[in-house]
Amino acid sequence: MQHLRTFVFGLYEQPRIRNWFYTIAFAIFVPTGFRFATLAWEYGDWFDRPLAVIAGGFIGITAFVTLLRIWQVAPRQTAPPTPEAAPATVAAPQRTDVLSAARMQAALNRQYAREAASLGSTRRR
Repeated sequence: MQHLRTFVFGLYEQPRIRNWFYTIAFAIFVPTGFRFATLAWEYGDWFDRPLAVIAGGFIGITAFVTLLRIWQVAPRQTAPPTPEAAPATVAAPQRTDVLSAARMQAALNRQYAREAASLGSTRRR
């Protein structure tokens, strides 16, 4: 069951497949709802007519907003990454690593300062 869930969520996380699925689903759902609303209008009681109009309005607005949103906003990841793709744990940096990185950054900063001074972009006091 977990493999099926991962497969379905993996499909959902592919934007092109997800967008076309929703588009086709609404292309089927909205006309079907319209047909039921028409039947309720023709053969229903007096209270079915306003309910059909209200429900049709909600369905139409929901379909329109959802289709606009899914084609513009990417979904967040719902399926957990596979264990093979999980990043390896990184050991905490040692004191010497931090010190050498700080020295390297200081050397780069001095070099940038010398280059900037040679261009005349700084004022000397």
